[in-house]
Amino acid sequence: MSTSAERAYKYIRSSILSGHYGGGKRLKEQEIAGALAISRTPVRDAIRRLHSDGLIDFEPNQGARVATWSKVDLTEISVMRALLESFAAELAAVKIGDKELDELGTHTDAMQKALDGDQPRIDQISASNLAFHQGVVLAAGNARLLLIIEGLWVLPLVARKFALFDRSSLEQSINHHREIIRALHAHDGAWASAIMRAHILAARGYDGMLAGMTEDD
Repeated sequence: MSTSAERAYKYIRSSILSGHYGGGKRLKEQEIAGALAISRTPVRDAIRRLHSDGLIDFEPNQGARVATWSKVDLTEISVMRALLESFAAELAAVKIGDKELDELGTHTDAMQKALDGDQPRIDQISASNLAFHQGVVLAAGNARLLLIIEGLWVLPLVARKFALFDRSSLEQSINHHREIIRALHAHDGAWASAIMRAHILAARGYDGMLAGMTEDD
């Protein structure tokens, strides 16, 4: 991808994750190109890449729009994740080893590092958070459960939700991860399950805000 296309990608992605470009907003190539003082071709390339990322939808005769999810969609995802990942944490508590625990700690430390400083690095926090949850489910050793949960890990949604968090909410999320690790280290399935469920449901309050990030033309 060219330098101009990379600039366009970062600009549009940041605008979507921050809510500046709300869900449903039509993305006008010429307008974006003008704002960045580049041609329309790299903007078009960036939009295609963002479509692959799941952040943009294409509609017939409408062009590109920021992807939208209803509050019902988001609530269903949160509830299903809470149920299934809490079960995964319970299974993982029986099977997890030192290597897997160390990896979970590394992902959590990476989240803390990305939070430190004047401006939280949401992309890094989101990526490390996903890696943590993947690690727990992989440690459960249940291939069918992993296959189901993978369909609920919608990274663009997670990234946009993290962008709404204030610093105290991000700290709480990291502290939940550390308690999950302690529960897994103790091989206490009930504890690990309870914290994982609480951890996921704690973020459910942002679903309405995320669904409300829409914009009419």
